[in-house]
Amino acid sequence: MHTRVRSTEPMSPQRHDVDPGAVAHHRGAVDTDDVAELAERLHSADADERSGAAWRLVEAAGTEPTAVRAHLEAIVARADDEDVWVRRGVTWVIAELAERQPDALSMKFSELVALTDADDELVRQNGAVAVAGVTKRYPERATAGLSTLASLTRDADPLLARYAEDAVAEVAAEIAARAEDAGYPMLVRTTAEYAALLPDDLTVVTTDDSEDGPRDPVSVSFGADAPVAVDAADRGDESAPPGHPPAEVPDAPSVGVSQADLTPGLELRETVLTTDFRATITDDTLEHGLVTLRRLNAATANGTDSRVVEAFQRALKRWAAVDEYPHIERVLGTGDTWVATRYDGAETLARRGPPATLSEAQWVVDRVTRAVSYAHARGVVHGGLHPGAVRFVETSVGAWDAPVVADWGFAHAASGHHSPPIPAGFAAPEHHDPASYGRFDQSTDVFGLGALAYFLVTGVSPRGGDGVVPAAQQNPALPERVDSLFERSLATSKQARFETVLDFQAAFDECVADLPGAWPA
Repeated sequence: MHTRVRSTEPMSPQRHDVDPGAVAHHRGAVDTDDVAELAERLHSADADERSGAAWRLVEAAGTEPTAVRAHLEAIVARADDEDVWVRRGVTWVIAELAERQPDALSMKFSELVALTDADDELVRQNGAVAVAGVTKRYPERATAGLSTLASLTRDADPLLARYAEDAVAEVAAEIAARAEDAGYPMLVRTTAEYAALLPDDLTVVTTDDSEDGPRDPVSVSFGADAPVAVDAADRGDESAPPGHPPAEVPDAPSVGVSQADLTPGLELRETVLTTDFRATITDDTLEHGLVTLRRLNAATANGTDSRVVEAFQRALKRWAAVDEYPHIERVLGTGDTWVATRYDGAETLARRGPPATLSEAQWVVDRVTRAVSYAHARGVVHGGLHPGAVRFVETSVGAWDAPVVADWGFAHAASGHHSPPIPAGFAAPEHHDPASYGRFDQSTDVFGLGALAYFLVTGVSPRGGDGVVPAAQQNPALPERVDSLFERSLATSKQARFETVLDFQAAFDECVADLPGAWPA
């Protein structure tokens, strides 16, 4: 069992090897502790006033971090101030916030990494603390975060090197703990040289066939493969009541399908990007000889837009990179304009509708969350979650059918010729206007997961002509507290949403935990 490590020690001048007298001198240049006024004074033409405001904000960040984060843009903007004492003060504030409220800085990670390469030693120390704070909270930043910290362990500044060594250990422990909570390993890319700094019980996986060398690329695996929070039904307990999670998800066929094997037949479904067919193949290749064939729609496949075809091909490669997870649909074969998966009769969540019980709905959200989080840990974003992208696999008698997430990257591929690229009722603002709201990323999947959960507990899509209708109005059995949950997950601004899909899952579970029929019973 891993123990989470989090620094709660207030930052002090002695901790950063800075002259307390100099700090007191700069603090004395201003005569207020009001956070809003201090933030305003960061714009002063007087360097002494700017530095005084910065150093008073350092103390405020320790006692009033929420008030300080409201002025984060003004603070970060002064990280390259011409005055070194202003830079030192504002980066100290940034480091404090990264430790106490890392979500405030998760979208500014590249700026934090840049601080570790500054000319001033104190600014670099602050940068290291900030990188560590955000990396501990967000494992998806670990590849860049750990590599940055590891490189600093050999810095000429002994204090910075010591900070970096401690930070590497803390970050490694936090990532391992989160991997254990998630129930699957998290991979972090680094080099053999830096991997040697990590705990001995981690698995190091080489990524090529070259001879081992200190700068050869490797991946480090945090956590075990065993699932967490396994209940009686998940263990295959035959005494589990009817209507329960299956003991396991049936494996997809272990075959490779080529285009020559396929004979398309009945058309099952058409989307903005592909058309699904029931396709037959020989029994020699696959018993029962059926697969689902997703084929690019004719106009696109015939080359009317080569960019869409190229995006489709990239999507298939990224999908195949994560399809070993049980709740991600397995790719059996691909070509330039097609992909084959196990036969499902186009049995999607959109087609079958939400389940009859809250417990099954909650379980489906949990399984989809795990699948998406597994992909995020490997750098793969779905980008277009909606009920039509969730398929189902038949399981044992009395058990719920298992959801599997398909169509990875299809929304991005379709966005080249259709807006939005998924049903409008489930589309995030960035699906409608990426130029204004940004590219499809992990935050887009947080929105998509919230939209799926909304559908599962209300039976309707969350977005209509007048925005999001409160879920408690759609389903009177739901408590009003779910409305704030969906308001956050479906927020227009990415920064206002939950930071990760696991964060949404935890909040969703907490929100419905005391409702009749909640899972696990």
